Amino acid sequence: MGNGVADTLSDTYSRRGQLPGQETVRAWESDNQDALSKTLNANFNSLSTANRFSGLGAGLIAQFAKGGGVGLSQSVLYASADRAQNSGEIKLDQSLLHTKADNLVSLSIKTASGKTVTFSLSSQTDGLGVQATVDGGTLSDEELEAVGKLGSAFQSAVDGLTATPPKLDLSGLTRFDSRLLASVDLNAKVKSPDGQDLSLAFHADSQSRTTRMSGPLGELNLAVDLKNTAILGDARQQAKALDSYLAQFDRAQERGSAKPELMAMFKDAFSAMNSNYPQGLSLPKALTRNPTDQGLLTGLADFKASIKQATESSNPMRPSEVDSFAYEVSQRTRVGGNSALDRSVSQDQQSSLSASFHKGLKGGKAPALDTRAESQNYLYVQVRDKASSSAHLSYKDGLLSNASVSQEASQETRTQKYVMGKLVDETFVPRQAAVKRDYLVLLEYAAKESKKSKDALEESTLKDALSNMHDAVILQEDPSKLVR
Repeated sequence: MGNGVADTLSDTYSRRGQLPGQETVRAWESDNQDALSKTLNANFNSLSTANRFSGLGAGLIAQFAKGGGVGLSQSVLYASADRAQNSGEIKLDQSLLHTKADNLVSLSIKTASGKTVTFSLSSQTDGLGVQATVDGGTLSDEELEAVGKLGSAFQSAVDGLTATPPKLDLSGLTRFDSRLLASVDLNAKVKSPDGQDLSLAFHADSQSRTTRMSGPLGELNLAVDLKNTAILGDARQQAKALDSYLAQFDRAQERGSAKPELMAMFKDAFSAMNSNYPQGLSLPKALTRNPTDQGLLTGLADFKASIKQATESSNPMRPSEVDSFAYEVSQRTRVGGNSALDRSVSQDQQSSLSASFHKGLKGGKAPALDTRAESQNYLYVQVRDKASSSAHLSYKDGLLSNASVSQEASQETRTQKYVMGKLVDETFVPRQAAVKRDYLVLLEYAAKESKKSKDALEESTLKDALSNMHDAVILQEDPSKLVR
């Protein structure tokens, strides 16, 4: 009888003690053993999303291009042997993996001819998948080549999103051939190592660019308007303005004690969206009568950007003392007049900062605040800043009649000092300044000299004066820097 039981048990259970058909197997969506499938297989056992998605974005687009632009779908799932053999059930699992996984990243590319290609990566604990779909017809060879060139950019974006801490590496996605490709969209939802969701929506076309990001640290919103190409400066002017803004963001982060990881993502997105502006099929009509007049503008496209840090209440003794950071910055340009001879151009830049935070009595990192009076030794700081810069250019009967820049900046700092939980001191420091600069004489002189000689603008004195003018045009948030 004992032998009979043993035989029965050996028939009923596998070596791992599982009922037949219940053992876990890898279920593949396709039998293809191409390079992409090999990467999926190699990455499947990785624990982090970063390692799981490593090389898959670039590999998917490369496989798509190599296959002539034919759609493809591949995935690997852990499933019971019985479920893997049930085509209806396993197909449902595969479909859910591609559309409802914990981690999803998709790149959608629309061609100028109206076709749409979508590449997607999906990952969850028991599955890893890739997919490429085409709607609207077969891609031409030129379109396929243009799409294929975005492989490394897609991978860089994926690597950034899944890094620790996450980064926004989007600049490559702005470098597409706008003659062949109409738009690029990147959408993502990925989980951080501690299980919190980070979502991203990025869009770029020849008219606009937008980025929206929401995650554990906070939110970012950026929009760039590319329709008015006439306001764009040359590469040197744009780089100078961009560097100035990035430095300004660093100062805002320091003044408002923002989390550096969140500000780094904001700077990355701002840089990407204000670089590699699309080149039109033809040069835009000149906005100004003289090239040097363009120096009164930033050279950047109009934009609106904001960053808002997730609010925290770090002091249990005073929950109303929140740690917060909210910053907004924008540029808007208006062009008026019936002709180039009687034209007016106004460019407004604005920024605002609202922040509050705790720090140590000696200005360092805030102590760990709890319900004990001994922990309640700190400074609570609140800052409220605003800045604006308005440049004005106008022509009358073809002659420059106004060229000026008006700037204002204000900063308010309130500091409360607590010792053993008691308020012992409070200060409020307001600072503000305003300045208006007139550049009519300088620009008239520059225009006259440039007509005499092509090399006149390289003459050191005039070159320095025009460079200083452009420096003074950029938004300045510090009242002490607004000197006449």
